[in-house]
Amino acid sequence: MKKVVILCGGIGGAKLVKGFYNNTGIDLTVIVNTGDDAFIHGVCLSPDIDSVIYALAEVEGEFGWGRKEDSFTANKIFSELMGGFEFKLGDMDLGLNLYRTEMIKQGKTLTEITHLISQHFGLKENIYPMSNDSVQTKILTEDDRLLDFQDYFVLQKAVPKIKEVFYKGSDEATVNNEILKIIKNSDFVVIAPSNPILSIQPILSINKYSESIKNHKKVILVSPFVGNETIKGPAAHNFLDLGFVPNVSGLENYYKGIVDKIIINYGDSKRTNSVEILETNTIMKTKKNSIDLANYILDQ
Repeated sequence: MKKVVILCGGIGGAKLVKGFYNNTGIDLTVIVNTGDDAFIHGVCLSPDIDSVIYALAEVEGEFGWGRKEDSFTANKIFSELMGGFEFKLGDMDLGLNLYRTEMIKQGKTLTEITHLISQHFGLKENIYPMSNDSVQTKILTEDDRLLDFQDYFVLQKAVPKIKEVFYKGSDEATVNNEILKIIKNSDFVVIAPSNPILSIQPILSINKYSESIKNHKKVILVSPFVGNETIKGPAAHNFLDLGFVPNVSGLENYYKGIVDKIIINYGDSKRTNSVEILETNTIMKTKKNSIDLANYILDQ
């Protein structure tokens, strides 16, 4: 049985995890970005963790986030009373996040809470937040505004040009020794086609992760880019903002010393210096696409 670890965040990451999840021939561990976690009006949100859980439970919304067939009554009333509310949170989604908030107040760790929520949806307890400690992604814009992730991504629609990105708390954040042991003993680590700067780097900004993965015998990256663009999200222009080209060459430079192989979509540029390039369909429009991509990775 192959032991696989996936680093992920966002919708692309959730889709790839979905492809691996029901494969009975692997031992899967999922490490999820929590750099965009936030307290919004006192409610604790863990958007990437919820995206993974909802995708695996097959209750994700039509755009890949939130719950399908959710209602927005609470959101509507709160927005009316506040004179506007930019965060669109469904009623079922709110209920889950209220539960998370209450469990935090009771002293449970984010890992414990994530496993309890996984149990609720009938899922395996193999989804882990990257840390139980707070690591906050902070974006310094070209006009020198320092924004929280949710401010940048939701309120500003990810439009402002990025000058620099910080991961506040990463130097002090701890990693579960069990997770480090799982990484060390895994057959390979997969970096999902998630935003390199906003979804994967928060994980790698924690030294124990970056050291563990740099020392791993096989690390496979699935490119988040298709034809120098992303299917969804701001990864391509984030890359350009920080001086990287959104293609395989830029990925090689960004993940230098970390990845051994990069999987790209059919027809994309293969120009690279030292990393092995593999080519297949990386566009996951359906569950079958996700399963096919996961199986291709397992064959490497």
